[in-house]
Amino acid sequence: MDPNDPTAQLEEELDSDISSIRREICKLQRRRRFLSSSILSSEALQKSIKPQPSPVSSLLSLNKDISPLVRTAGTHAQSNHHRIAFSVTTFPFKDPSPTIDAESEDLKNLLGVRIDICVRNGRFTKPYYLLLRKARTNEQSQGKVRVKVHRHTIPAFIPVERLGRVFLPDAPQVLGDGDGNAETQTQLKRKPNTPPRKQNLNGFVREVRRQLVAWHTRLDAVYLLREQLGIIRRGVDAYPDEEEDGPWDRDVLVDVDFDSGVGETRLKENKLAIVAISPTALEASYVRVEWVDGRVGRFKISNSGMVERAVVIGDGGRDKILEAVLTGGDGKVLTVLERLKKVAFLRDPE
Repeated sequence: MDPNDPTAQLEEELDSDISSIRREICKLQRRRRFLSSSILSSEALQKSIKPQPSPVSSLLSLNKDISPLVRTAGTHAQSNHHRIAFSVTTFPFKDPSPTIDAESEDLKNLLGVRIDICVRNGRFTKPYYLLLRKARTNEQSQGKVRVKVHRHTIPAFIPVERLGRVFLPDAPQVLGDGDGNAETQTQLKRKPNTPPRKQNLNGFVREVRRQLVAWHTRLDAVYLLREQLGIIRRGVDAYPDEEEDGPWDRDVLVDVDFDSGVGETRLKENKLAIVAISPTALEASYVRVEWVDGRVGRFKISNSGMVERAVVIGDGGRDKILEAVLTGGDGKVLTVLERLKKVAFLRDPE
């Protein structure tokens, strides 16, 4: 297409105007959410809508006059208070699946476990759920109930099944012979005349939540490093002359608007000459760093937020100095950039 063509120029101007309008809409939407939250949580507004001792009719009329947005904000605040005080809650749940045997009604009655995680920006992630069902054992006649994981919404890289075998071991199965008598089948690796292992539901939920918190902590650490270096969000912070063709880094766990590009970011130019830093996979155990001179590094983050080991490779082979810097000092991932700045200053004092 000829760039001097008036039609092509008009199309470019229209695309530029559309991009500018979309950026402005995103900024106004963020501003609106911030102001709405500030107004609804203000003490003056809460006092004005708080019902005083009055007849029931006055209270009903007050609820009708209150905006649905205000009522929703109050419910949301109450839910957040509950989340802060109780990060793990349980609830009864009935399995709607028609494939379960109708005679086994107890298998339809599930125990739901909800896990709430608060991340660095003060927001709660979407709740994670565990659905537990009763396991058929001969211990039910003695008043003992065993459970096992039925369904869950935990990410696949967290070994829920393996944790279930450790904390929620199965009891010896009860099988019926041809005459209708029950006989107990001894589990493998179990000494005779020893009682079955007890289940530890609290330990199971605690370990699942610990791994979820560790995962979000690693993600928050990577996001913090990127923010300290400076990021540009496509369609929001970038101007038309700064837009680049090709894919940008996709933020993990961020809803992407493919029209405006929200959710795709790239790093700004920085003194450390780092052009990319991002987790290599969803679990964010390994982080990849790329420098402008072509060096590529990778370091591992432990569940406690420490840099366990690192590898940096350039045109001349491995860079032992940078590897020692990444793992040295206090070893914390949050201070990686501070350690890199000291090395950059020593190499180039200007």
